[in-house]
Amino acid sequence: MIRAAKHSDVPRLIELGTMLHEISSYSSMAFSPEKSAAFLHELINGAGVVFVAEVNGEVVGGMAGGIIDQWFSDDLIAYDYSLFVEPSKRNGVVAVRLIRAFQEWAKIKGAKQIYMGIGTGVNVEGTTRLYESQGLRNVGPLLMMEI
Repeated sequence: MIRAAKHSDVPRLIELGTMLHEISSYSSMAFSPEKSAAFLHELINGAGVVFVAEVNGEVVGGMAGGIIDQWFSDDLIAYDYSLFVEPSKRNGVVAVRLIRAFQEWAKIKGAKQIYMGIGTGVNVEGTTRLYESQGLRNVGPLLMMEI
C-alpha cells in the first residue's frame, strides 16, 4: 500500500535513508539523521511530499519530492529528492507504485514536467529502465566529482 507519509513514519524513513546513504555515491559525506528528519517533517508539512510503501503494516520504502517554478518560466516542475525501497522488497511493484503516486501528486499540483535523477550511483541501468517504464525519458547524465 502506498500512502502519504505521517510524522510518525520519519524514524523508519531515517533507517531506510541510512541504508541508502551507506551504499550510495554520497557515502563519503556525513549523514545527519537529525537534519534529514527535520527535512522530511518539512516536506510532510507541505513543503513537498513524502510517500511511503507499506507491506504487512511495515514501511519498506519511500519517495520524497518537491515542486518549484522553472528558473526561466512560471511553469512548475516536480522533482525527486529520493526514492528507496529496502533491498528485500525490490524487483516487485513497490517502486512503481511510489513513482505513480508521485506522478499523480505532480499532476494535481499543476506541474508541467517531472524530473527524476539517479545521483546515488546505485543500480543506474536498472533504475533508468524503471524510470523509462514509467514514462520518463533520459535527457542527459548527472556527473559528480569529489573535491
